Amino acid sequence: MKINIFFKTFFMLLISFSLVFLGSMYFSYSRFSPMYIDENIQSVKSSIVSNASAIQNGTPLSNTALMDLSSETSFVRYQNLAITESIGPTFLTNDNVLDFVIGIYDSAASKQEGKLIYYVELQEDIYQINYIYQFELGDYLIVSTKIQSLRNVDQVLNNINVTQSIFMLIAITLLSIIISRSISKPIKQIGVYAKDLSNLNFNKQLNLKRQDEFRDVITSLNELTFHLKKAFSELNEANSKLASDIDYEKAQEAKKKHLIMTINHEIKTPLAVMKGMIEGMIDGVGRYKDKDTYLRELLIQIESISTITQDLTYSLRLEDKKTDNDVVSTEVFDHILSPLLELAKQKKIKLQKTIELTHIQMSEELLSILSTNLIKNALLYTTEPLVKVEGVIRGEQFLLSIRNRGFIPESEIGKLFDSFYRLNTQAEKGSGLGLFIVKQICELYGYPYKLFNDSGEVVFKVLIPIKK
Repeated sequence: MKINIFFKTFFMLLISFSLVFLGSMYFSYSRFSPMYIDENIQSVKSSIVSNASAIQNGTPLSNTALMDLSSETSFVRYQNLAITESIGPTFLTNDNVLDFVIGIYDSAASKQEGKLIYYVELQEDIYQINYIYQFELGDYLIVSTKIQSLRNVDQVLNNINVTQSIFMLIAITLLSIIISRSISKPIKQIGVYAKDLSNLNFNKQLNLKRQDEFRDVITSLNELTFHLKKAFSELNEANSKLASDIDYEKAQEAKKKHLIMTINHEIKTPLAVMKGMIEGMIDGVGRYKDKDTYLRELLIQIESISTITQDLTYSLRLEDKKTDNDVVSTEVFDHILSPLLELAKQKKIKLQKTIELTHIQMSEELLSILSTNLIKNALLYTTEPLVKVEGVIRGEQFLLSIRNRGFIPESEIGKLFDSFYRLNTQAEKGSGLGLFIVKQICELYGYPYKLFNDSGEVVFKVLIPIKK
């Protein structure tokens, strides 16, 4: 029979807390009275033993520390078959001292410790405790004391404990519910999410506001989803390639044609605008008579084409910039981030950098191109004034990650790495080649990379080997 994890956790906590509480109550209740009696006996025993030497040397009982004991305590010094000194309530005479002493020594219930022997007897709710200290044969110190039983006190404590137990049971129940809910709720959500993954549903995102170990689990699951989604996509793609080499060649040819047509379209539009503006200024037609204004607009169009051609040049020449022995120190990030810090300042965005020093296997120029494209994108599209750049050493790998607040639809993430592809919100902000170039650099080296959403943040990560 399947048991809900909430109820299972709740009953385990409830039973555990209750057993601990009841155990402590039972222990304190069962030990209270015996400990009280034992402490009183120990006190009298210690007082007798510590004063025995002085009494044997002739010090009167009244001059010893024995007088600090309870007023209900009786003291008898018996020597040479006679009582030589008696203090406190009378309970022995010369006629019955020997019978009293012999009775205690013969009793199986008596306890002896060296020269001291004592006997405890309960008489109508009062403990009668008799002690005999033997100095030598026929020379004894007899002490008798009475202690009131704690039966009435036990009853009061029992009533208090019953009331306390009710309140503690309520508190334990509420605490068990809170703890059980705190543990079972995220586990249940993670279970539902894992079930979706087992059904190959990679379109959901797991978001839980936790600041404990569950946060690490959630982040790992989100990354796992990305890997599974990517692997599943690559598997389908590989199956399609295996199904037909001809279809694969046609697809590659179609991609080339698409790139050429896209380049043609992207450059044709600003060129047509520029041509019309120049002709209008030459002929002095309408609004183009104001050449100073439209020369500035013309410059903007030229810069747009320049950006596209520069990115396209990078895209076509990346392989020429890679060698087998590429190595660069991560100190170079100070140089890479210098112009980006100025851009961040203009946009009033904090660029937070945490880079561990090491040497990684990549050329400085390609690292600069990759990092600049990623950080510039983060600065342009973050929804909050903070972008994080982090580089940490993970074993023999250097993990570079860039984070900014925002969200990318899951259906769009893979497309962003295509040439000239831009979201509607990005249409006016770039050439559409930035992530395409990043993808080319990572694939050129064979380094794993990923772009994914993580609890309200857009995260890009790439693993770069460290130079051994």
